[in-house]
Amino acid sequence: MKKHKALVVVLALMLMFSLFGCSNDGNNVGNNVPETPGTGGTSSGKPYPHANPDGSINLDKIAHYDHEYDYTQNPRYKIAYLAGESGPLYQQSADAYEHWAPLFNCEWVGFLSANGDSDLFLTNLQNMIDQGVNGFILDPDVTVFPAVANLLEQYPEVQWMSQMAPPRDGASGEGIPVGGNLIHPYVGFDNFDAGRQQTYKLIEWKKENFPDVPWEEVGFVAMAFSTSPALQERVIGAEEVWKAETGSTDNFFVADAVSTGINLQGGIDAVGPIISTNDYKYWLVMGLIDDFAQAAASVLDQQGLTDTSCVVTFGGSGLQMQWDNGQQDAFRYALFTAQNLYAEPILGAVYAYLNGWATPDTIWPSWVKWDDHGTDGHNYSQLRLPTVWLEYETYKHYLEWTDMYAKADAYPYSQEGISMDDYSPFIDVPDNYKAP
Repeated sequence: MKKHKALVVVLALMLMFSLFGCSNDGNNVGNNVPETPGTGGTSSGKPYPHANPDGSINLDKIAHYDHEYDYTQNPRYKIAYLAGESGPLYQQSADAYEHWAPLFNCEWVGFLSANGDSDLFLTNLQNMIDQGVNGFILDPDVTVFPAVANLLEQYPEVQWMSQMAPPRDGASGEGIPVGGNLIHPYVGFDNFDAGRQQTYKLIEWKKENFPDVPWEEVGFVAMAFSTSPALQERVIGAEEVWKAETGSTDNFFVADAVSTGINLQGGIDAVGPIISTNDYKYWLVMGLIDDFAQAAASVLDQQGLTDTSCVVTFGGSGLQMQWDNGQQDAFRYALFTAQNLYAEPILGAVYAYLNGWATPDTIWPSWVKWDDHGTDGHNYSQLRLPTVWLEYETYKHYLEWTDMYAKADAYPYSQEGISMDDYSPFIDVPDNYKAP
């Protein structure tokens, strides 16, 4: 097997945050649980986490942490996170899994990177299995997922989930989703909707601050990295909303950084010529990722256009740090979810499989998409994560709520005045999951 590099794909998929969060009680789903040890107890007063009123398993919520359930009554499993690459994105994920593991009564074995070597990734996986690790979060190059599935079929006692990319078989053809058919459930985001939501936010900002300015006098830039299909979906979503809402086409620009780099300087090099050579006083920028959003804000500031412009992104860690350092500019909003909320249902799903509470075909039944759930009778689900708009006035409140919910200490703010009910880790199933 050849070595594969997946940094672009991973960067694309890591910084995705779509769909507004709202409360969802979930479906009352009956038991469909194999007879295995550790399938629940009653010492906490609950037979399962988030159990239905009749005591049955709620498969839509079983993977989320239940503050009122005693996880110590179940077997203790070894959990590891294996990735094909290394870097801060992976380390942040590893830190989140390390945080959740003891709360789920699991032993955290650690994080191991293959540094771009797919053969080494599979070797690492085999070695970990041989050492008795029975729960994995796996982030290989996307082309390696079929080999991963083939290996793990030999070890039915081992369970796994992916994080940064949906596990697919690589098939192509008419009617087949991009990347192939699902071969396992997935927790993540809708990139197309992310582009749409960012554009709606920009339009809202313009209407509130410059309601009398005609749309023809406003320049719109969609930052892009066109070789990444996931990121390109955001650009498509942004353009669709812009044209439908404004009817303006000549002032829609795409700043593609594929030849300049997926970093701050690459973003500056891509967007700088567009803003400096087009005579608009008002600019709206769909920033795509934090580095590109910061790049656009820097260019706008150099041109003296900060007060009449707005930049948003899908991510937000960079914006949070910028605000913490006292910097405010045209980069005003980010569609965001905290890393601990991202990691929670992923590790929780592995834990549910290991306890026999759910299987990859039964977990999150409300989240099985009608046209993308695998082949050969499989019903693999795609759970979407809740997001919020980070805004300067309220960002600390949300981030500290995530610490309160996750029993963590990731952010240095106060929890005074914050309630567990201020936000929810659950959202409603979108309409496009149901057959038309």
